This record gives sequence, C-alpha cells and structure tokens, in this order.
Amino acid sequence: MVSKKAQLTGVVLVLAIIGAIVGVVVVTRQTSSSSTESSGTATSGSDAGVVDASSSKTGSSSTGKVSKKKSKTKTSGSSSGSLSITSDPASAEYTVTAFAIGDWGTTVSQDSCCTRSSTFNDYDVNAEDIVASVMDQQASAASAPPKCIISHGDNFYWTGIDSEGSRDSRFTTTFERKYDGSNIKNVPWVNVLGNHDYGGASYICSDDKGLAKCSSASELVKALSNKFTLQAEYTSPNDNRWILKDHFYVYTIEDKASGVSIDIFNVDAGDASTHGAQQTCCQCYGYAEGSDKKCKNVARGDKLCAGGDTEMFDACFDKFTEWSDDSRKQLAKEVAASTATWKIVNSHYSPYAHYDETGMKKWFEILQDSGVQLWMNGHTHGENHDYSSSLKLHFVNNGAGGGIQKESASGVPGFAKGSVEALWAYGGQEYGFMSVEASEEWLKLQYHTADDSWSFAEDFKSTKAGGVATKHCWYIPLDGDTGKEC
Repeated sequence: MVSKKAQLTGVVLVLAIIGAIVGVVVVTRQTSSSSTESSGTATSGSDAGVVDASSSKTGSSSTGKVSKKKSKTKTSGSSSGSLSITSDPASAEYTVTAFAIGDWGTTVSQDSCCTRSSTFNDYDVNAEDIVASVMDQQASAASAPPKCIISHGDNFYWTGIDSEGSRDSRFTTTFERKYDGSNIKNVPWVNVLGNHDYGGASYICSDDKGLAKCSSASELVKALSNKFTLQAEYTSPNDNRWILKDHFYVYTIEDKASGVSIDIFNVDAGDASTHGAQQTCCQCYGYAEGSDKKCKNVARGDKLCAGGDTEMFDACFDKFTEWSDDSRKQLAKEVAASTATWKIVNSHYSPYAHYDETGMKKWFEILQDSGVQLWMNGHTHGENHDYSSSLKLHFVNNGAGGGIQKESASGVPGFAKGSVEALWAYGGQEYGFMSVEASEEWLKLQYHTADDSWSFAEDFKSTKAGGVATKHCWYIPLDGDTGKEC
C-alpha cells in the first residue's frame, strides 16, 4: 500500500512535469509567431539588414536604412513532411504579391533584341517596353500590390556595366525610364547577376576606349568583381529600389496583418555548365571580334580562350566556383533557419537545365527536404514550369523578359527526367513575366503577357497599347505538392 506522503509526492511530480511541458509549448509558439517590423528585409549570410519600408500605391519600397536587428517571420508549416492541404485555393486570401522577370535589360540601341536572328518583328524590337507596360497594368490588378520584383539577371546586355562613368546613364536609359509606370516605379527590384552582367563572352576588362584585353590574372579577377560591384552600389532615384546586397542574400517580404511571408534566397550560380564560367572566362567574342563561327567549341588553352592564358582562365573560373560554392553553403544554412511561410530561390540558371548531372546533384542535395517550394530562373529566353515530386519543388524558367529575342522553352535533360517532369511551356510567340501571390496555404503562380488587342509599331511611342493576357495559372500548396491548374 502506498502511503499518503508518497501519493502527495507523486502528484507534485506529475504537476511539475506537466508544467514543464506547457512551458516548452508556450515558448515554442511564441518563437515561431514573432514577425518582422517591415515588409521588405534584406539579409546576407548571418548579417541581417532590415530595410525600412515606406508605403505607396504599389506596396512597400525600401528607403535604404539598415538596422542590425534580424527579422523573423510567421510560418504556417514546417519545412518537411506532407501537410495534406485540403482548403480551396480559389477562395484563399492572397495577401503578398511579387513579380518576377528575367533577361530583360536590352542594349541602349535595342540591338540585343534581334542580332542573333535573321527574322524579327516590331514586338521583338520593343519587347522590354511592352513587358514593362503589361507589368504596370498587372500591378493594379493583382490580389495585393507587388512588394518586390524578382530579377533573374542579364540586367544589361551585352556586357553588363563596363565603367563607373557610364553606369548611371545606362541605368537611366534601360531601367529607370523603362519601368516607370505609376504602379511599379517605386517597387524594389531584388536582383542577381547573369552571364551577360559579368561580360557575356566579351572582354571583361576595360580601358579609356572601352572593353579591352586583360593583362594578367589578377586584373581579370578584379574586373570580374567590379562588374558585380558597379551594379551593387547603384542608387536608384526612385526610393532606392535597386537591391543587390551580395552574391548570396535573403530578401523577405510579408503582410503583417495575415502573417504571410516569403523569403527570397538569391544565389550566384555562375559555375553553371551552360554559358556559365567557361564561356564568360574565355571571352572569345572579344578575342574573335564577335565571330560566332570562331567561338564554337572554344575551350581552355585555345588562343581564342583568354588568349590561351590558362592561368588567367583558371583564376576567373575559380572565382565563379568560389561564389557558387558559397551560395550553396549559405542557401543550406539560411533555408534551414527560415521561418517564412514561403521559400523561393532566385537564380539566373536552372539547377538541371543549365547544369550537367554532377552540378545538378550539388543543388538537389541542398534542396532535398529543404522546404523550398519554388525555384525561379532565367537564362533560357522562354517560359516553362516543371515539377519534382521527389524534391516537392516547382521550377520555373522565366527568361522571356524582353532584353533579347524570345526562344523555345527549356526542356528537361535526360539525366534529370527521373527527378523532374514538365507541367507547362509557353508557345514561344511572345514576351512576359511571372507573378506569385501568397496566402497561408497556397501560392498562385501566373504568367502574364500582352493580349491580342495590342498593335505593335516600329517605334514604341507609335504602338497601340492593349491589355494583359494570363496564359498560365497554377496553385502550389504549402507542402510543395504538385498542386493544380487554376
């Protein structure tokens, strides 16, 4: 028989255990429900910068003020396991919107649109202006005004920003004056760089006369880094809307009222197998004076690849590898720490369409069970939407932004077909951009382009503007499952 003293001791012990459990639950809930103080934050690695946002007709835009406090956002689910989303996406409340565009930055003379093809039309010539107009229209029609525009790179064809002296005029001509609609003029642009921002395949160094051969490996690496710095240090006169914090950084947008948030993980994937470090570091179009024929199959050690200087080529290639390795390392770390409702990777390249199998596996190892629901990239100048059931991850190629002539959408390479399947591809006849609208349990992905009421002319000022056509709409569930067409 148990004594009264023993019974009393047991009761006290049980109550103490229950109290401890309740305390743990309360602490856990409080930690996961803390929210950001602003609707736009940019963090790089472990250093966090909270960008104070001011409201406007187009949503929040950054003022450039940075604090040392790291933000936390609400989350509606964990990063692993199926959540079995059963709610109706058509009746969901979408409170956070972002636009996305790739390969949009035409040359000043607009020759980047059409020099690679013998056939083109007025739509091709004025594509960037047309897409910018469609974007401005869609901004007022979205469920919520866009809080940012995700840019996948190739911001300035053909060779990026070549000098500090020419930078501001170039930004003014092919960025500020293009995206100047009242609904988007003050919306933050969240950027990564593409191969053409790093020089494309032309000379990376420059002198007083323009692009020039590099004289040494150290000069080449310095010039390559400067390509990035010249864009990163630009200050937009429109609420400082140009954002490029580092080769890897996280940008967060959220709606505080609903608690819905999106973490955008911006990566530098310059070590891609297709038109990545190899082509950029060879600089063949510089050495071959722009000859496509001479630059086919040029490789390390060839006279038309870094002038045959393998030390120069290797130093450049190693720098791209360093940046990409760091992006993968930080992506793994920051995704694991993220408490955002939605997690999106922004890249210039696809992890499988633009990489060989070995490179693909490096990215897929990080993405497996990561909780990332969407990867968005450009590079291929088309539009398509793929899905991986093993990764529970949607992939979007979004490169028909208007900076260069459109082309067919990317396919899924043979080595990736066991992991990735195609869901949709555009017809290849137009230009456009993507939007994502987020609710607590659903992400609405859409592709927008000009509708049939547009009448294109040789000059954009003579073009008769029409409306917006949405040619792809897909509901992505919070658990990263396949989802369904709208």
